[in-house]
Amino acid sequence: MDDFLTGPRGLQDDTASSVPATPGSSIAGSSHGTIDPAALSQISLDIAAISASMLTRRDKSEMVAELRAVIREEIAAVRADLTALEHHVDALDADRIQNAQRQQAVDLATTRQGNLLLDLRRQVEDLDNRGRRNNIRVRGLPEAEGERPQEILTGLFTHLLGEAAPEDFGIVRAHRALRAPRRDGLPRDLICALVSFPLKEELMKAARSRPDLCYMDSPVSLFQDLSQTTLDARRALRPLTRLLQEKRIPYKWGFPFSLQARVDNMWHVLKWPNDVPCFLRSAGLPHVAIPNWILEGPPARAVGPSEMAHNLHPEQEPQRRRGAPNGPEE
Repeated sequence: MDDFLTGPRGLQDDTASSVPATPGSSIAGSSHGTIDPAALSQISLDIAAISASMLTRRDKSEMVAELRAVIREEIAAVRADLTALEHHVDALDADRIQNAQRQQAVDLATTRQGNLLLDLRRQVEDLDNRGRRNNIRVRGLPEAEGERPQEILTGLFTHLLGEAAPEDFGIVRAHRALRAPRRDGLPRDLICALVSFPLKEELMKAARSRPDLCYMDSPVSLFQDLSQTTLDARRALRPLTRLLQEKRIPYKWGFPFSLQARVDNMWHVLKWPNDVPCFLRSAGLPHVAIPNWILEGPPARAVGPSEMAHNLHPEQEPQRRRGAPNGPEE
């Protein structure tokens, strides 16, 4: 019985004594369960090291205070930058408003000056045409060296008026168009100035009544002498006048320069390039491409092979062009 009772204790003691002691274990080296002083000392050192490495409340308070100070400094710097940027933006906005006002004033002044220049251009053109009111441009008369233009024109006008011709037509001056002779052999226009405006109108009326007028074995046409500015504008409007002729709409040229067409017993007037769309709508005409003859100039006239080497003046076209009801386009 005693052996039976003492047997397990012996086994228990043997098991406990058989477990080796480790340096990190809290219990080591004693068969009776006592704590090793060396292990306890090590544990104390470890706890002291951990406690030393841990932050205290004071350390945490100091760190938070330092972080707040840094954040305050950064925020103050950002606010200063934002304030400076706001002032800069305000200055730029004020400059923008001032520049916009200046630009508006400049645009207004430019528009006024442009309108003034257009008015001056129209006045100069009108003065030029008024100075040519008594002039007649004759096209088709043969050109010869040493000719006498006044004698040729006197014979032509006498042939044109017949018995109603006066003894003296009062030709102040007469000359060929002031440009180099044409390389294709066609004669330059003869330009003359008459003293009497009624006599000049009588000659023009007689010429319009005789579209097959011939003199010196050549077909001859009489035109009103016009300024180059007016001729350029009429050439630019040639597609429109051709359309008016196709639609059998009567039209006439006005002075100062204008194109007047009568539709449904109402006269529609075109004076400037920007008047073309309104003129087409009011006259019930389809769209026609018309260049801005003031800014772009008139379209270039197509020339034949014989004219490629010498660009001709638009007044020198040999074709006879008539407008309705008061004379030629050129």
